[in-house]
Amino acid sequence: MTKRRHKLRLRKQVIMCIPILLFIVTVGMFVVLDRENIFAVRSSGVAKRITTITSSPATIDDVVKLSERPFFVNLSNLTETRQKDNTVIYYAQKFNLDATKTLEIAHNLTDNFNDETFNKDYIIVPDEYRAKAQAFDSFEAGVIYFVRDIYRNPEKYGTTYGEIRISDEVETRRVLVDNVIMIDGLTIYQYLGKLCDMFGIDKSLALAISYHETGIHTSSLFVNSNNLGGQKGYDGWMKFPTLEAGIIAYVLSLKNIIQSYEVDMSSPDAILILSGPYVHGTRTRVDEHWAEKVTYFKTKIEEKDLFTIEK
Repeated sequence: MTKRRHKLRLRKQVIMCIPILLFIVTVGMFVVLDRENIFAVRSSGVAKRITTITSSPATIDDVVKLSERPFFVNLSNLTETRQKDNTVIYYAQKFNLDATKTLEIAHNLTDNFNDETFNKDYIIVPDEYRAKAQAFDSFEAGVIYFVRDIYRNPEKYGTTYGEIRISDEVETRRVLVDNVIMIDGLTIYQYLGKLCDMFGIDKSLALAISYHETGIHTSSLFVNSNNLGGQKGYDGWMKFPTLEAGIIAYVLSLKNIIQSYEVDMSSPDAILILSGPYVHGTRTRVDEHWAEKVTYFKTKIEEKDLFTIEK
């Protein structure tokens, strides 16, 4: 009796499962068919698009380059402006200048670096000084000259030493006397070479003069004042906040002397002729001893008997 009841219960369970199984199978078939239809529709759509593209190919004028879309143009302009701002800030910090105020002056003088004239000559000066200014080959070169000039002549830019300079402290941190490593990770020779290339100065000549003026970079003037070229100002020997600032000031000073006194550096007597303006501030009074020592160092540098700027 018990066995019969068990069989009846089992039959009922089987009978009840049959509709459920049929429902699951039916739903599964609809899903499969629906997916096939969707795939067919998508394939048909792709085919239509491919047919449209191949039947009427787009011309260059019909294609809008991604880089020319407004969003990306604005992003590119913003990135470029930030890079220019950072260049001004970098060099302002080397001269211990207030970076915010220096950047503000640069923006005002160049219409935020958008002025057409500025983007041709990279000159950053008030209008009354523009006629006497010389064009530069790059934005960075223009910024370097501007920062050095505002450091020396703040009144020219409508400010004062007290307003534009953060401090007159001199950084004298050194790693090796013969191969000074600066914050940028460059040696003194690499940094000097970079500036010489930027402003069209003979690298071996610049280093030779620096060697003579500083006892191969061992003098107190070099070590304690970051003065590479025996530079003098109204108050005597000049000092610079950082070694980078000293190198910049030296290269620009050398360039200015060569140009102001019209020294033909291709002449066989160029160093002797340069000695007059460099040492005495006149072409009429040359300094043979200076010329002899500079020529000696220049020859040694070019023969690589002394530390030299990498070519």
